[in-house]
Amino acid sequence: MTFAIGHFALGYLFGKGSSSLLKVEVNMPLLLLVSILPDIDLALGFITHRGPSHSLIVITLLSLPFFAVYKKQMVPYYLALLSHVLIGDLITGGSQMFWPLTEKSYGVLYFKVTSPMDAPIELILIIVALSFMVKLKDLEPFLLPGIFNLTLVIPFGATLGPLLQTARAISLGFDYDLPLLLVVPSLFFVVLFAIAIIVELRILLRSGK
Repeated sequence: MTFAIGHFALGYLFGKGSSSLLKVEVNMPLLLLVSILPDIDLALGFITHRGPSHSLIVITLLSLPFFAVYKKQMVPYYLALLSHVLIGDLITGGSQMFWPLTEKSYGVLYFKVTSPMDAPIELILIIVALSFMVKLKDLEPFLLPGIFNLTLVIPFGATLGPLLQTARAISLGFDYDLPLLLVVPSLFFVVLFAIAIIVELRILLRSGK
């Protein structure tokens, strides 16, 4: 997937599905965070985008200590990470999945950010994911206090950024990347994450009095 909300959808579907099969609890804010975590390279100028942070080798090695501590509880988060690389990025240009063994990028369909196929696919995925979230009451944790709510600062920024860039591009008459089909779901997640962060900050501020 090209945009954050597509990765949210994949991460949720694979993470929640595996947690149900394994009968383990999953933290929703943390699950959505890890679903886009490989794209942290966008904020780190010294790392090639879709390079080391998208490597299956690097992801697996960094996950091993968490598997040692949390065992099968780590599986949903690991699968959410893998969904980013093995599904989302595999069809939108590929990534250096086997770095440092090779810097070759592996991909399949190579949809570009402006591809007419990308936005409908992401929209369908997010509608399916949100349908399950509503049915399984997985949106409720975002409205309750939780220390992991603060980690949503990263998904919040990853979702708000394209919205602001698109708004600026439209106002200046430039071309924009974020398809209009994805504006509403992007706004939904921006608001959801903002509420979750504010809820936790209010609790922390009260406890600090």
